Amino acid sequence: MTERHSQKIHDTRFYDQHIPPFVEAALDQRYGSLYSSMPQLGLFSLQDVSTYTEWSGPSVRELFLYRRERGRITVINQGMRIDGAAVQRFADAVFAHEQGSYRLHFHSVQPTDLHRLKRKVCLPISEDIVVTLPDNEASYLATLGKSLRQSLRSRLARTQGLTHQIVSGHAISTELLDHIIRFNHARMASKQRHSAIDLAESTRLLRLVNARGMVGTIHIEGQLCAGSMVCRFGDDVFSLLNAHDPAMNHLGLGKLSRHLMILEAIRTGAQRFHLLGGYFSSKRPFGAQRIPLYGLIVYRNRFRMILDSIALTRLLIRSLNYQLRTLIDDRKHERSGSRQKRALALLTRLRQGVSERKRVW
Repeated sequence: MTERHSQKIHDTRFYDQHIPPFVEAALDQRYGSLYSSMPQLGLFSLQDVSTYTEWSGPSVRELFLYRRERGRITVINQGMRIDGAAVQRFADAVFAHEQGSYRLHFHSVQPTDLHRLKRKVCLPISEDIVVTLPDNEASYLATLGKSLRQSLRSRLARTQGLTHQIVSGHAISTELLDHIIRFNHARMASKQRHSAIDLAESTRLLRLVNARGMVGTIHIEGQLCAGSMVCRFGDDVFSLLNAHDPAMNHLGLGKLSRHLMILEAIRTGAQRFHLLGGYFSSKRPFGAQRIPLYGLIVYRNRFRMILDSIALTRLLIRSLNYQLRTLIDDRKHERSGSRQKRALALLTRLRQGVSERKRVW
């Protein structure tokens, strides 16, 4: 058993419709997740949110923020790794505390030891794409494919006047953020797609990076050409936005900006770099791995589970949609890899043919 699992629960407490001041630091220390942090959760209304804590001595062992609505308990902190036994303890406690409640719902979490849970439904619905970081840059570069290493080095070498700078926290201005978002809008427009970053989202991004974030900027001869926005919680760095001037597509600034930000995370001692979900094929070359996130529902009793067919159907549809998108993305990668292998084999045969003709003549 791990040290955390071997610790005994000394106390459990409910704070009805209240979030105590210690919660922000406790969430960071316990879970280290963007979607289980007060800077992220505080971007939205926290009205009527209650708090549940488990204590082991002076330390918080588990901490769940939740809402109750018509007998349904919904945990709002997400993305964290949670043990099945801890979920069962919380379920038992909250069903006893919240009289009349019958369903406990976790969105997008990483549950373990599910055999410890009773009356549960658990299906994959989204993902967290994560690069596990080594202790130094050389070890990280060694994990990359040869072609990617050569490409990144070539781009750095041939781009004259390139500088990479880090802007942290409250030093990040609205003007800088707007400039990078305009890159995103222009790039989406060039693909005839609509950017998801509107005025409300840009305001939330600014609040988040001011609180816990930093921006890595790429200037070429003094002109801002790309930016990568991240935030950090404990040992984990989360990529929020990576964008560049579409006029600089030939320089590959998107990959270069991401690469330089990963190196900065390694230099500052981070252990994981989160690329969030979607477009895994573009993130795979950086050593990223796809970690499924699950929708988890626990019921008071089996009768309530049977009656809750609408919620279960919605969860199933969402899970099937995610799994289909994942399958399509993986198949595209497999076909691309097959084409690359065939091209490499053809190139090898051509080289061999040239070599043989030279020997003949």
